[in-house]
Amino acid sequence: MTFTIMISTRDRVRDLQGTCSQLLKLEPPPMEVLICTDGCTDETCDTLARNFPQFNMLRNTQARGSVPSRDRMLRSARADIVVSLDDDSYPLRTDFLQRLTTVFDDHPEAAVVVFSERRAGMALSHSKSGRSQGRYVAAYANCGAAMRRKVYLNLPGFPIFFEHMYEEPDYAAQCYAAGYGVWFEPSLEIFHRQSETNRRVIQRHHLNARNELWSVWLRCPWKWLPLVTVYRAARQLVHACARGPQWVMREPAWWRQAFNGIGLCLEQRRAMPWQTYYRWMRLARRPVYSVKDLRAKFPTTPASAGGLSRRGGWLSEPKPLPRH
Repeated sequence: MTFTIMISTRDRVRDLQGTCSQLLKLEPPPMEVLICTDGCTDETCDTLARNFPQFNMLRNTQARGSVPSRDRMLRSARADIVVSLDDDSYPLRTDFLQRLTTVFDDHPEAAVVVFSERRAGMALSHSKSGRSQGRYVAAYANCGAAMRRKVYLNLPGFPIFFEHMYEEPDYAAQCYAAGYGVWFEPSLEIFHRQSETNRRVIQRHHLNARNELWSVWLRCPWKWLPLVTVYRAARQLVHACARGPQWVMREPAWWRQAFNGIGLCLEQRRAMPWQTYYRWMRLARRPVYSVKDLRAKFPTTPASAGGLSRRGGWLSEPKPLPRH
């Protein structure tokens, strides 16, 4: 089993240097490290070329966003497994990749393995920490996850027009529809510094809310689409209300952005069966802990698992990976 590590970065050269230095300590090392500089205007590119020439740099001269940057790296990678990190996150143990090999061997049904997080000066919820129980999850974060590249290439993959945010839950839904799972492994830990650079809270809320609605329009069956649209928009409004009147007043900004993207969503729409979509949504509150229960909820049959292909149809037969 071979590994590529991918990182998307924009104007956070100090954070990136710290992460790159940690990656050099991994034993065994990855096959390659891909770093996509997304419209960087600071000294990121020069620093990488000077201090980390062994890493492969992909350069977006104009900022395109983290989602198309990661999609580009997944398609450029040479390894079986692509480990996704942020420029401010890195594995805590030097034998991380060796331990990750064991986890993937133990979970051939997992298209994605998600890591637990540690953060300086911040207590994480129990569900994200190394003290929690391994389980199948509805969503994950690209700051700490590993993906089977062949599975990604056979599915629609990240909607690159999302630019930033929510590509992970959308891809997780695709995985469950294709008969795979997304496994949270608490024994694999990363440290996430969570840099404040380029991190505007309300802008992130707007992007996440817009993209969540776009994901509904991409994946939800027509019959249920109006109801789920209202539910998702209402939930985001409740979140804005909890943050205060100024947040509420700015909610229409993302509503306009969302409706401007209807055409793209219809063009790339690959809906899944309602039973699969509903059970994926329920995973957030009712996680699954065993392969047996996973198969009960998401059976690997063409009718229910589906198998979304990049060509727009359902695969005639889902292809679960064999146990090594």
